[in-house]
Amino acid sequence: MKSIISLAGQWNFKLDKDNKGIEEKWFDGILSEKIKLPGSTDEAGYGGKTNEKDPHRLSRVYEYIGAAWYQKEVFISEEFKDKSIVLFLERCHIETRVWVDGKEAGMQDSLCVAHNYDVSSFMTPGNHILTIRVDNTVKYDVGVNAHSVTKETQTNWNGVIGKIQLEAYDKVRIADVQVYPDIERATAKVIVSLQNDSNEAVRGKLSLNASTWNTKMLQSLSELEVSFDFQDKSKVIEVEYEIGSKMQLWDEFSPAMYKLTACIDGETDSCKFKHSNSVDFGMREFKALGLQFMINGRPTFLRGTLECCVFPLTGYPPTDVESWNKLFKIAKDYGLNHIRFHSWCPPEAAFTAADTAGLMLQIETPVWTVLGEDPEVDEFIYKEGERILRAYGNHPSFCMMAVGNEPSGENMNKFLSKIVSYWRNKDSRRLYTGCAGWPEVSENDYHCIKNRKEVLRAQDWLANLSGRLNAKPLTTDFDYNEQIADCAVPVVSHEIGQWCSYPNFKEMDKYTGVLEPRNFEIIKDSLIQKGMFEQAEDFLKGSGKLQTLLYKEDIEAALRTKGFGGFQLLGLTDFPGQGTALVGMLDTFWESKGYVDETEFNRFCCETVPLLRMSKVVWTNNETFKGSIEIANFGASPIEGAIVVWQIENKNGNKVAYGESAPVSLPVGNGIKVSNIELKLNAIDESSELIVTVAIKGTKYSNSWSIWVYTDKLDLTVPKEIVMTQSLEETISELRQGKKVLFMPVMDQFISNDIPAGFTTIFWNTAWTRGQKPHTLGVLCNPENPALKNFTTDFHTNWQWFDLITKSKFMVLDGLNAGFKPIVQIIDDWNKNRKLGLLLEGRVGHGELLMCSIDLNSNIDERPVARQFLYNLFRYMESVDFSPKNHIEIEQLKAIFL
Repeated sequence: MKSIISLAGQWNFKLDKDNKGIEEKWFDGILSEKIKLPGSTDEAGYGGKTNEKDPHRLSRVYEYIGAAWYQKEVFISEEFKDKSIVLFLERCHIETRVWVDGKEAGMQDSLCVAHNYDVSSFMTPGNHILTIRVDNTVKYDVGVNAHSVTKETQTNWNGVIGKIQLEAYDKVRIADVQVYPDIERATAKVIVSLQNDSNEAVRGKLSLNASTWNTKMLQSLSELEVSFDFQDKSKVIEVEYEIGSKMQLWDEFSPAMYKLTACIDGETDSCKFKHSNSVDFGMREFKALGLQFMINGRPTFLRGTLECCVFPLTGYPPTDVESWNKLFKIAKDYGLNHIRFHSWCPPEAAFTAADTAGLMLQIETPVWTVLGEDPEVDEFIYKEGERILRAYGNHPSFCMMAVGNEPSGENMNKFLSKIVSYWRNKDSRRLYTGCAGWPEVSENDYHCIKNRKEVLRAQDWLANLSGRLNAKPLTTDFDYNEQIADCAVPVVSHEIGQWCSYPNFKEMDKYTGVLEPRNFEIIKDSLIQKGMFEQAEDFLKGSGKLQTLLYKEDIEAALRTKGFGGFQLLGLTDFPGQGTALVGMLDTFWESKGYVDETEFNRFCCETVPLLRMSKVVWTNNETFKGSIEIANFGASPIEGAIVVWQIENKNGNKVAYGESAPVSLPVGNGIKVSNIELKLNAIDESSELIVTVAIKGTKYSNSWSIWVYTDKLDLTVPKEIVMTQSLEETISELRQGKKVLFMPVMDQFISNDIPAGFTTIFWNTAWTRGQKPHTLGVLCNPENPALKNFTTDFHTNWQWFDLITKSKFMVLDGLNAGFKPIVQIIDDWNKNRKLGLLLEGRVGHGELLMCSIDLNSNIDERPVARQFLYNLFRYMESVDFSPKNHIEIEQLKAIFL
C-alpha cells in the first residue's frame, strides 16, 4: 500500500551566498533560520532588497541567485519498516541535492517534472534530519529569455513550490502506468511498469478498472485481470483494455475523462504486497491530415494564446488545479481552445485542469537557445523531453510538443529533425514540431511559423510600416492561402498580434506579492510631468479599442484561410517583460482592462464564426457595396439547414437592408461560401458609418463589421471668411489681422518631428524592438465636439482613419499651455508621452486658428475620407461653433515647427 507523510510547513533554512555549504558540511549541522515550504525565498523575504526601477519589466522585491539550504526533522514510524520510501519534490528551481542524516541521496535538475529521490536505505524508523540544497543558478544555457528561468516573466526564483512529501510503498509497487487510446478499435493499450525492491521472486495479479467521472452518462468498464511472476528489479506488463461501443470521446466540446485504476496484489517469499495507482486519460486521437489538424477524425482549428509563465504575485506558476481552472475558464470564455506554453512546461495541475476544460496544449522543453552546438544542452533537452512524456503523457490535453522557441545555431535543423523523429517513435499520442517560430524541418508533424514567405505573421518584425495593416487600406478579402499552398503539414501562425494598448495604471494596486510594477511607476511619473495623467484612462480605452480591431482582423484572416491549422496569439494577456509588452486585452492577472469583454471577443473568436469578404471598407454613394459571406465552422458537428441572415443598419440602429439565405449545410471546416451581398449606396446622402452584421439564425453565432459611405459630391469651395494656407508666415500674418485661418502646413517641410505616421498601435514595444515603427497608439477624440460634426467617428481609431493617419505628420504640442488638448489627439508611446495632435484650434492674437497636419491636398478627388474631413473643417469654421477658447502665443506656434 501507499502512505504519505506531508513535509509542508516550517523548515530550517540558510542562504549559501558564497557557495560554501557543501565544503563546510552544512548537511551535518542544524540551520538556524526559518522558512515556509512550499514557497520561495522571494516570498519569505530572503535575498537582496532591490530598489532600482527597471523600465523594461516588473521588479523583484527580493532577489537571490545561488544555493539555499532547507532542513527538516522527519519522524518515520514503525509501520514504514521495510517499506520503499520516496521523497517527492514538486516543481523545484533548479538543481536539488538531498542528504539524510548527513548522507547524500542524489542530485536532480529537471525544470519540468517533480524531483523524486529513493531514500529507502536512509529512512529507517525513528528521527532523521532531511536536508535539501536548492540552487537556482542557471545550470544549462537554456537561454536568458527562456520562460523557464527568465527574469522577464516568472523570475528565477529559489525554492520548492508544489507538493513536498515522503511516499512509502510495499517493496513491490506500480512505478508507472501509460495509456495509449485507440479510438478506431475502441480499446486502449495499457503499459504498467512494476518495480521490485524486494530482491526476491514476485508473483501476483494485476487488475485494471476504468470509468468516466466527469460526464453526464457515467460509464464503468469491465475489470481486466492478468497474472504475473518475475525475479528482476522491474517488469513491464502490456495489455489491451476494452473500452467498448459506448466509448466517450475527449475533445473541446465534450472532454470526457476516464480514470483507470491499476491494482497489484501478491507476495514474495517473505512478504505480501499491495499497491494501486490511478491515472486519468481520454479517448482521443489528434492527428494531421494534409494541412488540417484532426481530432477524432474531425477537422479542428487551433484558437490559441501563449502562456509565458506570468504570475506576478508569486513569481512562479501555481501547482493547484483550482488556479488553473480559473485561467482556463477565462481562455474558453474568450473563444480559445488552445494554449501554447512558451519555452516551459507547466505543473501537473495545469494538465489536469486543461483535461476537463477541453483545451489543447502545446508543451515545450524549457529552452530558447542555440541548438546542436552544446552537447550538455542537447542532452538536457532529450532528458527533459523524456521526463515530460512520462510524467504528463496520459493527459488528453497534451496534444502537441515542441523543443522550445525561435532557435539558433548552424546545426539546429539537424538536431531538431532527429529529436522530432525520436519523440514520434517513442510516443505517438500527440504531434511534434521542432521549435515555435522556425524552422520548417521535414520531420515536423506541423509547423509553428513566424514568418512564412514574410507575410504569415501580420507584421514584419523590423519594418512594421510595410506590414499589410499599415501599408494598405483594409481589405477583408485577405487570407494566407497562397502562403501555405506548398505545405505538406498543418501550419499554425506564430505569435500573431503583439498589438499594444496604453498602460492601465489601475492595475498597479494588484501587485501585492513578490513583484512590483516599478516600470508602470516610471510611465506614470512621466505622464504626470507632461500634465496628461487625467487622460490616462482615455489613452487606455482609445488604444485598446484599436488593439481589439487589429486582433479581430488578424484572427479573421486566419479563419478565412482554407485548411489553415490555427493561430497562437501573443497574446490574450499582457507580457510584463521584454520592454513592457502590453499586448493583451487582459492584464497579467487575466482580468479585463475594460475596453473589450469576452462576449464581444467571442463573436470573432470561437468555434463557429461568420465572415465577410470585402474589397474595402470605405465606399462612396455612387458605388454598389459588395460583400461575400463565408462561415468558418469548427464546431462539434455540421450545422444542417442553417439560415444565414445579414443586415445593414446605421449607427442609430435603423435598418438599411436585410437578407437571408436559403437553408444550407455548413460542414465542419472553413471557406464555406454562403451568399453575396449587394447594395446600391445612392440613397445615402451624407457621411455615414454602416454596420454589416452576419448571423446564423437561431444560434449565438453573429459577427459585425463597419463600412463608411461618403457622398461623391461635396462643395469644397473655401468659404470667403476663411484664409486657407500652407505657410506659417502667412498664417501668423493673417492671425495678427484677426482673420480665421485654416493652416495645413506642407507635410515634409514644417512639422518638427520624425514620428512615423502608422495606422496600427505599437508592435510589442519600441524599447525591445529597437524603435520599430509605428511609435504611437492611435487617435483619441471627442465625437461630440462640433469640430467633428460632419465627420463620422468614434472616440478612437477605426478603419476609416487609415487614409488620414498614414498621410499626416503628428504635431508635437508639448510647448503649449498646460491642459491644452488638441481636437484630434494621437496617443504617444508610453516611453515618450509627448502631447501629439492632428487637429487643434486656438486664439492667436486677434485671430482664430484651426490647424490640421493631415494632408488634405494631395489627390483629394481620389480620397473620399480626406474630402469629407476637409468639408467638415470648412463647415465648422463657418459655423457659430467655431470660437476657440485656448490662447496660443505666436512663439508657441512657431515652436511646433523647425
